[in-house]
Formats: sequence, C-alpha cells, structure tokens
Amino acid sequence: MIYLDNAATTPMFPQVMDVLADSMDSDFANPGTVYSIGLDARRKVEQAREDIARALNISSTHKIVFTSGGSEANNLFIKGRCFPDKKVACLGLEHPSVRATLEYLRSFGNDPLTLLDFQTEGRFNLQGVSALSDNRCRLLCLSHVNNELGTINDPVQVYDVLRQSSPDTRLFMDGVQAVGKLKIPAEYWGGLAGYSVSAHKFHGPKGVGFLVYESKLSIEPCIHGGGQQDGIRSGTLPVPLIRAMSVAVKIVAERIDETQNHLRGLNQRLIQGLSDLAERIPELNIRFNSLDVDDLIRQSPSIVNFSFPPVEGEVLLHHLEEKQIYVGLGSACSANSKEPSQILKGIGLSDEEARCSLRVSFSINNTIDQVDMFLKEFAIAYENLYSTFKGKEK
Repeated sequence: MIYLDNAATTPMFPQVMDVLADSMDSDFANPGTVYSIGLDARRKVEQAREDIARALNISSTHKIVFTSGGSEANNLFIKGRCFPDKKVACLGLEHPSVRATLEYLRSFGNDPLTLLDFQTEGRFNLQGVSALSDNRCRLLCLSHVNNELGTINDPVQVYDVLRQSSPDTRLFMDGVQAVGKLKIPAEYWGGLAGYSVSAHKFHGPKGVGFLVYESKLSIEPCIHGGGQQDGIRSGTLPVPLIRAMSVAVKIVAERIDETQNHLRGLNQRLIQGLSDLAERIPELNIRFNSLDVDDLIRQSPSIVNFSFPPVEGEVLLHHLEEKQIYVGLGSACSANSKEPSQILKGIGLSDEEARCSLRVSFSINNTIDQVDMFLKEFAIAYENLYSTFKGKEK
C-alpha cells in the first residue's frame, strides 16, 4: 500500500500506540476525582500539557485546552470569542470548520468579512489589512497551512502588519496542517490570540487535539457541564488520548529538521515527475495549484495540489486505489460534497479545473520509490481515461 493522503490523517507512530495501549489499561480513573488514582491521572494530564508546551515553545502567556480535535478547537475559539456580535474576518480559503462557524455567526446577524479579493497565491495579501480596520474587525481567522494547497500564512508577518495597521484585530490561526511539518518558534506566540491543533494529523490518535489561547482573553464555552479546564471546555478528559498525543508532539518536534528535509525531497521529486510527464504526454496539461517553491514562509512541502483537465480527479483517484495507491481530492471533512472545492475555486480555478484535481500529501513515512510508483500509475490511468473524458467536452 502507498498512502499519500497524510493531510487527511496519518498512521500512529509505534511509540504513540504503545503509550496509548498502556494508558488505556492503567489510566482508567477519572482525573476529576480526588482519590489517589484519579489524582495520578490528573498529574499525567498536566505533565502532558507541560510536555506539549515545551515541544511547541508555547509561551507562559498562553493556555492549552484539550478538545476532541481541530474542528472543535476552531469552533471553541471563534464562537467563544466572537458570539454573538464581534466582527470576524477570514480569507475565504479556510477549512470548513472555520467557514461553517462563521456562517453560524452570520445566522445571528454577525456577518463575517471575507477577504478573498486579497488572496495572492492562496495566501493572505497583507495589503488587505486596511479592510480589517475599516470594518472594525475584532478577529482575523487564517489557516497557518492551507489544508488543500499547503500554502502558508506566516504568523509573524501577519501580526506585524496587524499591529501597525489594525491594532484592534486579533489573530487566530488554524494550525492543524502545520504541526509536524513546520517549526513552531517561540516568537509565534507573541502575535497569536489562538491556535488549533489536531493529533491525528501528526501521527497521534484520532479524537483529541487542543486549543492554545492567550490566557488574558475571555472565552465563552461551547460545551457546558462539570466546569473542567477552567470552565472553558467541560467533559471528562481522555487521559490515554492526551498522553499519546503528547508523545506524538514530542516526536515530531524533535524530528522537525529531518522531516522537513525529507518532505522537500518528496515534493521536488513529485513536481519534477509531473512536469516530465506533461512533456512526454501531449494530452496532459498540468496546473500546479500549490506553489512550486522551496520556501517555508510561503509553501509547505507536505502538500502538492494539481489539476489535469479533462479527466476528473475522483475517477482517477479510484483507478489509483485499484493499485493500492491512496491520494486525496481536498478536505476529507467535506469529501462527501459533490460540489467542486471552494478553496480551488477561490484561487481562480473553474469548476472543471477544480473537479479535475488531486491532492498528494506526504509524511515522514513516504519514500521516493512510492512517489515514482505514483507517477507511473498516474500516467497510465490518465492516458486510459483521457479519451473518455475528451469525448464529453462540449
């Protein structure tokens, strides 16, 4: 099997599975209880919190709230800060869990500002900051790494411009696709009001993530109950998932230099290989929707999104699946939608170009040989399918 859809999810590291299995057996006690085994479980949660903060250089000015994943963390911060009437802005290329949350606010008369006119190469053009102050926006929501394109909004660059030109606008970033692929330096936290993370995107378990937020900010809870985690997010904490996630965070932080170099090699091999195929196959017209640059300020090497009309991406995906090669179409959270990707349309693709696209996303587990096998089978499938789709063109 060749798995090239790591932006959708990743297999757990063996070390993570070991900790998860051991903790499922030994850490069954509720960390909210006051007897010894419950207190021990609580200590392990707090140790995991400290380990995560240390691995990601999280400042003491920020707190970590454990959630069920990135989607909940996005909902918690945006709704918790801006419901019902604080003005929010986004680029318009964010994950569905951000865009849908803003649409929820719209239903209460809080219309979000969309800055799609200020997108350049799938990133926020900083010249658009004046629109935030003009519209009195209190929060700007951006993807740190775009989940379909891999394009990067650099937190330091964005915050520096916000501070100068729209100082009343705070910055929230969806960091789900960044952790494990990009370094998270301490300087990030000086400008981030909030940041979301999901464990299963970096070889941790599914069903757990966290929100990092500036501790002086007031956040209204979305889930009410026993008042756990300072009342921000009620619910019994899943000790095994949290412990396993902390191990995954530590591993990817320790291996970040190795990982980035490895991802660069895979990325360059794929882009060069696709370019070579386009020269060899007259009917194949490749459009790269991700940036073809070696620049960790602008593009993550973990994601390559490309179009190849007139062959539809979903059909080609299933031909690759028959060879046990697994790639993505876009956000796995909206994979059941038959509508073309709103992110690809947002950067200027037609409906046809958006439907005729694939997303290949890498992890440290992938190899050059796997990229080469993908290229071989992609070319075979495309040539077999081209005549069928060419005949459907009007």
